[in-house]
Parts: sequence; C-alpha cells; structure tokens
Amino acid sequence: MPYNFQKQIDFLLAHACPSIQYLVYRDMLNVPVHEPSMVALQNEILLQSNTQKYLSAQHSDGWFGHELHGIDGMDGHISKLLNLGVEANHPVIKKAITALLTPKIAATHRNWFRGGAALDAEGRGGNRAVAANILAMVKVPEDIPVYAEELHLSFEHLSAVLHYRSVDDFSIKGKNQRYYKPKAKFPGANHISILAATQGWRSDEKMKSARAAAKRAYEIMKDVDELITFKKPKEFGGGFVLPFNYNWQSLNPMNEDQIVGIINSSDNFYFTFWLTAVSNVPDWMKQHNGTYETLADMLDRNAILDKIPKSALNAFRKVLGKEPTYRKKYAAECDILYAVLRAVWENVGQHRQDLV
Repeated sequence: MPYNFQKQIDFLLAHACPSIQYLVYRDMLNVPVHEPSMVALQNEILLQSNTQKYLSAQHSDGWFGHELHGIDGMDGHISKLLNLGVEANHPVIKKAITALLTPKIAATHRNWFRGGAALDAEGRGGNRAVAANILAMVKVPEDIPVYAEELHLSFEHLSAVLHYRSVDDFSIKGKNQRYYKPKAKFPGANHISILAATQGWRSDEKMKSARAAAKRAYEIMKDVDELITFKKPKEFGGGFVLPFNYNWQSLNPMNEDQIVGIINSSDNFYFTFWLTAVSNVPDWMKQHNGTYETLADMLDRNAILDKIPKSALNAFRKVLGKEPTYRKKYAAECDILYAVLRAVWENVGQHRQDLV
C-alpha cells in the first residue's frame, strides 16, 4: 500500500536540524536548491558543528583527511559532507576533486589504501575504484579516464555473473577461508555503487543484462554466509585482504521480527550497515518490495526508535547521524526517522506535490 508520510515529513520540518530539513525539501519534496529558503538552509548546514568538523579536515591543497579511503579518508569526508546536505558543486568539494585528479597533489598524500594496488591489478575494486566512486558521488562527467575505465570494468563484473550457477564458479573454498579465483569477475560494492550512480551505460540491452545478472547474483548469494576474501598475487606480497563485497543478503525480504532481530544484533553496527545497504539498492537490482513495506508500516506505527538499544543508536550516529548533537530534544528521533524514511520513500511513498 502507498504511504504519504505527511506526519513524518511535518515532524522533521518542525524539529530536525538544517541538514535533514534541507534533504527532505530537496530529495522528497523536490524544492529547487536555488530557492532563497534553500540557500539559507545550505548556509546553516555549513555552520553546523558536524559540518565544520569535516570541513576542518581539508588541507590547503584540497585533499581531505590523511588517506584515500576510510573514516579519515578522502572518500569518507566527502561522503559525510554530501550526506549532510553540502552540495557537490560547493567550492570545497570541487577543490577536493581537483586534488584527487591532480597527480602532483594526490601523490603528496596517502592516495592509496592497504591492498588497493593488488585489488586494482585484478579489477576487484581497489584504489582506482575508490577514486571512481568519489567521482560518482559528486556526479562529474563520466568521460574522465579513471571513471570511465572503472565504469566499463564494473559492468564487466556484473554481466559476468550470467555465466555462473554457484559460488564455486568464481571462488575457492580454502582450508581457512573462501577467496575469489584469480581473474574471476563478480561484482563488489564498488562496482555496484559506480553503476548505480551513472547513466551513460544504460542502453536497453545493458539494462536487461543488468537486471538478469542482479537476479542471478542474488540467487547465488542470498544464502551464502561465508565471507569471500581476496588472495593477493605473489608480486603484491601474497596473503589475503578483504575486498569491498556487496551485501547481497540486504536484498532478502524481511518481516518485522527479522528487522527487530537486526536492530538487536550483538554487532552494534549491523542495523546501520543493513539500513544503508537497503537504502541504496538500485532499482534494477531490487528483487522484492517486502522489506520496504515492513519498514514503512513500522515507521507509520512509530515502532522503530524504541526498539533500538543505546549501543546500536550510538553506532548509528557515528555512521548515518546528521544531527549535530543528541542532547537536543527529538534529535535522535529525527535522525532515525529520516534514515528510515529515506529507505522507503522511493519504494512505497505516495509522492504528492501538496506535501510541501
């Protein structure tokens, strides 16, 4: 059934921080970003303490943080700023992209991560894929070389799935762990993210292949509970490194009891990462609408926040939080409410212009 979420929208616009208000207006109510009220909110976002924290991590040459990937990495800081509502065309973001694409600047920083070069050598999504993902996040032209090459490679990994029938077709069950076969192609999180954020590859034929490959990958991986690692080639020192695997289980339909189980997992970050995955599933990968219907019903009944343990809420705030502080009344409720609303909006929301 469709939900209009009028009550939730009204609550967020009355009580949430500027970041959440801005994102609701922009992404749900389709208010143009150049409207005076939106420009005013954007200025407020830039003054929020959490925004200032991430802005302070930018070096004078434009690079963010101290490495390419991670909490204090270029991708982490840019992602945080974008998720707070800072626009991709803001000067600080544009300066960061210039730094990323300028070898003389990038080379003065740790523009790599452990295992990234080895992952790149096998096309599994290493340093180059992280850089391409950053470019995808800010929606730069898709013909930038590293971006275009990783986009092409991402579709190769996705379409290769059509040749597989089981997890053993592209991975090896070793003595202590399962790992990808040398040169085997199978889409990881970086590949999916790049394809989800881009448009240039979307011919009718390729979209048909993408949907079929996504369905096949899901059928293969939906019940696989083993972590698939990557065995580095000898020239990169050997050993194993964890690649950016996609969370295929996030495509499984979930009822309320199962979602509550995720919320109360012993892994405090489980709910946060699951909700992130559920929120970012591309349309051409979705296998059902059940999880979104369940979340929407729980949201409509206000049956989520009171089920989240404090430890899981703290983990959520570290990853998805937009409110500058939880000491403010309704702040935690607004953070959770917005995150769940974003997950279900495009799937079960009854989009009406009169919501503004």
